[in-house]
Amino acid sequence: MKSRFKWYSKASADYNNQLALTDDVLYKLCKKYPNHSKKSVVHAKLCLIGRSYHTGIERQIKSRGGQGSAITQLVAHLYNNRKKIDKMFNQLSSVSEPLTSDKLGIIIKVHGQFVNLLAKKLRKNRSARSFVSKYMHFHCPAVPIYDSIASSVLRGKCRWDDGFEIFSPPKGSDEEYCYFVFRFWQLYQELRKIDEKGNVKLLDNYLIWIS
Repeated sequence: MKSRFKWYSKASADYNNQLALTDDVLYKLCKKYPNHSKKSVVHAKLCLIGRSYHTGIERQIKSRGGQGSAITQLVAHLYNNRKKIDKMFNQLSSVSEPLTSDKLGIIIKVHGQFVNLLAKKLRKNRSARSFVSKYMHFHCPAVPIYDSIASSVLRGKCRWDDGFEIFSPPKGSDEEYCYFVFRFWQLYQELRKIDEKGNVKLLDNYLIWIS
């Protein structure tokens, strides 16, 4: 088990020395402004999270010409759907660490709802699974962050076993994110056995660090 986390202490130290303050700013922003009732708030959260984490969400929106057209469209889409989004995110109010299978079910459900809402604004109805996971994470730190690098490393760390599927994917969920979370859950449980302070963000950082 420990071999999976050979460099975990080093990765965590590097995170605390270099990246933790940036994340802390994003956590505080979303804690202070959890809702989407003001366009200025939506714009700030989209720009700071989307660009800090290189989500590329703006490239998935067809520009109407002019600087900032894509982000302006996305702000308007989230603002126009603010009641739906706030209702979705309110489901996360009971979700905190340590994770459980029930909490993961809520996370996967809300992630799918948000992905489907955003798809209406993206080119060819693409899935914004990575952006959505990152945006959700800073509103609820227990949400596992998905990106292609973390997913690739996780597949190498956790070869798939049918026992990982702890429940059937909720209707409307993003299947790739769902199975990523199932794998993440396996590694997360192992981490908690060797570090009781281990959390979702430190595990996410470790997956990126060792890549």
